Amino acid sequence: MLPLNHTQIEAIRTEKRDLEVAAAKTLNRYYNQHYKYRIQRLVRQMLNQILSARNPKAVNEMLAKKRGQFLMFQRGVDPSFHGLEQFLKREMFWSLENCSDMIRLFGEMHEQASGNHPAPWETYGLSSEHEAGLDKLRPEPTFVKYPRDKDGNPIKGKPVKEGGWGEFGHRDRGNRPPTPTGAPYANIGSITRGVDKFKFLEHSVVSAIDHTFGLKAQGADVSGTTTDSIYSMRWAGGAAGLTPDLIQAVQLLPMVTMVPQGHHTMVECAYPLSRHRIIDYHIGYYKTLAPTYSPGLFDNVLGALDGSKENKRVLIWGRGAGEQGVWMDKADEIAAFKKAARVLSAYGFCVAGGLRNFEQAMNVMRTFSPNLLAPRLQAMRQQVGLSDLEKTFQRVRGRPFG
Repeated sequence: MLPLNHTQIEAIRTEKRDLEVAAAKTLNRYYNQHYKYRIQRLVRQMLNQILSARNPKAVNEMLAKKRGQFLMFQRGVDPSFHGLEQFLKREMFWSLENCSDMIRLFGEMHEQASGNHPAPWETYGLSSEHEAGLDKLRPEPTFVKYPRDKDGNPIKGKPVKEGGWGEFGHRDRGNRPPTPTGAPYANIGSITRGVDKFKFLEHSVVSAIDHTFGLKAQGADVSGTTTDSIYSMRWAGGAAGLTPDLIQAVQLLPMVTMVPQGHHTMVECAYPLSRHRIIDYHIGYYKTLAPTYSPGLFDNVLGALDGSKENKRVLIWGRGAGEQGVWMDKADEIAAFKKAARVLSAYGFCVAGGLRNFEQAMNVMRTFSPNLLAPRLQAMRQQVGLSDLEKTFQRVRGRPFG
């Protein structure tokens, strides 16, 4: 276990950001080779369902509002009922990104119906079965939104609940002036990336996870697109006759398309997928992105990235220039760290804002692997006391690593 200072942590954040994008790009290529046809079948089911709407006018009104928000509309698909009909005829040319856009559109129709009809899908002249299905994926409370003034500063008072990512679900983000990002992301043309468009606000749990695990705090927060797509893929997969393992595998499509493009980070997509038991992601262990039906699916695809020298297992506390951390460099420490890095566990202990000091970091390690650190820390406590140990740690934190 080695100490880390702010400069070293910043270097690790960049390495980890690049690794996450590389992992997603690797999965993107894998899905193009192995799953593209099946995904096209699912999208055809969704598109046929939209085109069965008995109120094309309402669909046109919704699509017109989406013109600047979807890559497919910026690359030649007319945002209209007629445009979707023409798009359907070009199925054999659909890319994974086209498919991801259509799945996102299918999910957003639930939220973006025109008018104030109590059942949005009925506004389009479609069955309300989809509304009921989507509602189950976003139970109250979805996330906590703190009221803010016109300058974006928090206003004291009771937070406002807004539909959900579940039991805790603090998604807290705000807009910022676009800050175009280049490499390592894929070139996406003129559409704004999520990591360029949003910034984390103070109550974001994902922001706390990023800081705690040495990830780049990019700002798009929990992916609602991923959450919405879970129902869409499940419904379309059943309609297309796909087996449960295939349906679960294609659920990763939003992640393998949005992370390479910079719309969301890995954690922002992997958390809702893990929460709904489609995967069981452990931060920095990319093979755990595999669906639970097929846990070894990505072993030969992502194994090299899991073992990369850039993939350091770290816990960080503090913010800014004063942040500090520890790098787990021994095999038993790394095994213990993996348990703490389970994204559902990380969400649980970061919901209060992340770690504040060295002792909290050690408490996390003890919680998930009590037999590993107990004798080691007990011996240290008898020698110098835990608080003195932390002071010693601070004095040596500038020593080189790697």
